[in-house]
Amino acid sequence: MLQLTQNNEDLTQAFGDLQASLRTYLRRRIADASQADDILQDIFVKALLSKRAGREIDNLTGWLYSAARTTLVDYYRAQGMSMEELDENMPEQQSEDLQLHAELASCLQAFIQQLPDKYRDTLMATELQGNSLRHLAEQEGLSMSAIKSRAARGRTMLKDKLLACCNVEIQNGLVTDYRRHAATKCGKKCD
Repeated sequence: MLQLTQNNEDLTQAFGDLQASLRTYLRRRIADASQADDILQDIFVKALLSKRAGREIDNLTGWLYSAARTTLVDYYRAQGMSMEELDENMPEQQSEDLQLHAELASCLQAFIQQLPDKYRDTLMATELQGNSLRHLAEQEGLSMSAIKSRAARGRTMLKDKLLACCNVEIQNGLVTDYRRHAATKCGKKCD
């Protein structure tokens, strides 16, 4: 749990640590990236003003996400849009992560289908169907080395295709956000 203390450096550091996560949270709710970044800045300003007003924030993470929710509500109200009631009992980050991973998995499956047969079949069997490399090698009548090589080449091709079609943000080795490029840049749309 992050805690806001007396100096601005602590707030700046804490906000920096949470910035990517907050941006992802906002980008899932606002289509315009620049609007999301403006709201992110507004949240930081609110935290600074709250600190300067002498308020103590014990759980900075919770406070920032709460500020993000209220700022989003204000944004949509100003736009004349209504917001659906959210289930407050559902852990938001878990819900965000599940949605992100489901969308990305769907996209990856479409890209895997575009790979040459031997790489597609290897990735489908090992990554999506859960077969072991050893089982696949026996089934295909190939050496473990050959199957490992196919899997590695297939992953490389898949990564290249993904990065050509999507802007992927990675933090601490995990995908935190992605956005598709225009269909013309990628050839085929990821549907």
